[in-house]
Amino acid sequence: MSRKFHWSMLTVLVVLTAGLLLANQASQAPQAPAASQGQNAMGARPEFSPEAHLQMLTEKLNLTDDQKAKVKPILESQAQQMKAVHEDASLSQEQRKSKMKAIHESTHDQINAMLTPEQQAKWKQMRQEHKGMKEGEMEHK
Repeated sequence: MSRKFHWSMLTVLVVLTAGLLLANQASQAPQAPAASQGQNAMGARPEFSPEAHLQMLTEKLNLTDDQKAKVKPILESQAQQMKAVHEDASLSQEQRKSKMKAIHESTHDQINAMLTPEQQAKWKQMRQEHKGMKEGEMEHK
């Protein structure tokens, strides 16, 4: 496997698991003001922002300007929904994980609908590789 491909997949892994990582951190750490944690206005760390996610997808899937314009609000909505889940103190950790997974799946389905068949194949491959990498990490814990 080439180094470039490896780093590309690592980037995908980081972006797609951002929600789970943030939920885990939120449940383990005391809450502090977002500004002191280096977060943006939507509650996400800058490297996991909708803009960064859009940039990564643009590079990996070669999105057109029209596709970018359609995908951006989907990613912004995802960030807002994730923030709401993080801030909902009434949810158990298991409920948070379940809601976050549903948000991710909905976002992925909406993005997939905007893609060409070739992009959909690449998107599917990226998600499968991410899932395989994530399962590999779980085995090493």
